[in-house]
Amino acid sequence: MKWFAIILFCCTSLTARAYTYQEQAVAAVLMGEAWSEGVQGMTAVAEVIHQRAAEKSETPLHVVQIHQGKVHAFSCLNGTTLNRLIRKFSAEPDYQKALQIAATACENPQALPGITNAANHFTRKEEKPYWAKGVPPVAIIGHHAFYRLEHY
Repeated sequence: MKWFAIILFCCTSLTARAYTYQEQAVAAVLMGEAWSEGVQGMTAVAEVIHQRAAEKSETPLHVVQIHQGKVHAFSCLNGTTLNRLIRKFSAEPDYQKALQIAATACENPQALPGITNAANHFTRKEEKPYWAKGVPPVAIIGHHAFYRLEHY
């Protein structure tokens, strides 16, 4: 019985999905931005990443790499790199959940649930950033407010 369990474990690991660098990077950003919000919060951020990618005809990887001057579009990348962020989160058990969400966002975005109502920006709900002035949030999920901006 012990050998059967070992063989089953080995076969299961061999059939595990290999994630692309893009999926790993998006998963790390999901963790950095919304890990404390659980699967729903990380899914909401994934929807924003997908929405921006669709609007700008870019890849999700490009979207998470964008920065204006010294500030990244995703604050979890300020002061670090994608590779460091991936290393930081890859050992966390929830990173596997983030990888699954990222894979959906990158490879099958139509399967995302649409909980952000096509939002392309988000912030902590208690913040009132200059770019959201006069724009009501299209969704509030956990501690984040999600916005749909026409020009950015």
